Amino acid sequence: MSETNCIETIPCIKQGDAYDLRIALDLNGEALTEAHLPLLHCVEFMLGDGVRKVWPEVGGFFDGAFLMPLTQADTLSLEDGETVEFDARVHFTGGAVVGLKKKLKVRIYDALSEVVLDD
Repeated sequence: MSETNCIETIPCIKQGDAYDLRIALDLNGEALTEAHLPLLHCVEFMLGDGVRKVWPEVGGFFDGAFLMPLTQADTLSLEDGETVEFDARVHFTGGAVVGLKKKLKVRIYDALSEVVLDD
């Protein structure tokens, strides 16, 4: 059976921030690299109960890690003062789906302003 782990820890997240969350994964102890991408149908990332991103439709892969874009609306939807779970599932082209062995905990920090800033 395959085992997937998150190599890098995910930092705390502040409400109202927008950036790419960098997520490096390994499979059976081997880091997923660009060479593995043709073997992947998609990768689902979940942050809390409501923020869901699916690569390759959203995000990218750069320098050995997936980039999960978080918008201001995404981070504002997370409850401040809470610790939410982060999970990922890899769907391989052969049909197998493998999730993280252990979900990660991510702390959410409050923002004084809950307004999405326009471009």
